[in-house]
Amino acid sequence: MIPRQIGDWFSPFGSEMQIDCLIGGGVFTERIPQARFVIDAIPDAEEAKMLWEGRLIHPGESFTVSLKDRLAKVQRDEFPFPTAPRSTSVWAEAQSLTGLPVLKNATDRSVPAIAYEGSKEAALKALFDTLDAWPNMDASGALTGRPKTWPAAVGAFRAVVAAPPSMTAEYTYNRVVVVGKSPAGDPLYGVKEITEGFLRVQNSDGSQSPFGGATYRYASDLLTTQVAVDAYAAELLPRVARIRSVTRDISEPFNPLREVGDVLLFEGVPVRILKLSHQGGVTRSTVEVPDAA
Repeated sequence: MIPRQIGDWFSPFGSEMQIDCLIGGGVFTERIPQARFVIDAIPDAEEAKMLWEGRLIHPGESFTVSLKDRLAKVQRDEFPFPTAPRSTSVWAEAQSLTGLPVLKNATDRSVPAIAYEGSKEAALKALFDTLDAWPNMDASGALTGRPKTWPAAVGAFRAVVAAPPSMTAEYTYNRVVVVGKSPAGDPLYGVKEITEGFLRVQNSDGSQSPFGGATYRYASDLLTTQVAVDAYAAELLPRVARIRSVTRDISEPFNPLREVGDVLLFEGVPVRILKLSHQGGVTRSTVEVPDAA
């Protein structure tokens, strides 16, 4: 099974892997999809060799498979030249850009009359911004949206083994710079910043604040007027100017139903899963806690 040329099973040139979890046994088994991946690389492979009655035989082989979700195909692709949208529907346009099946979980919006240029990933993110969501792959490999606004909790963490807290300032910002483009092609800038509280950019006398400045930049050709740029900067600032990096690493007995983006209750408080891993009989979820004041 070790891939040796393009087209072999597990070769990193279009091969994909669907990973499911089978629960049960006997007369009943439940299949729970976990994720669909693109095979990105085979970083190492080993083929066992031994002599048997004077002949060289290969009793076994092993290799590592490096995986990425299906959006990796979009990330490495670009428009060869400026291209106009093919549809006025965001969902239809997302499907056209990616070639992926879509699962519509947000109200559709209209696509502005713009020209795409450069990265397809940037264009896809801009489309999903109009839905107030991030592009996301579900467990079956369909393109869907992960709402930026937290949805209602779908369950609760129970039988928690450990949940140590952690905190970092890496993803906390107090200034946003939004860049758009006018119909004539001129850049448009919208700047908003925190002026008071612990996350203020500077003190009232103009000196540097204890936290200092931390700028979050966002650019989108879908923002075509100064009013739209300023409005999006005002909307974006509260999202990034919070202590979003207060997280907990929650360990619980193996649970194949957990998904990145899920909101669950932990000690009666809603939290959202940022990262997820399974190892042996333990499921580990890195969760984002509610925004701190």
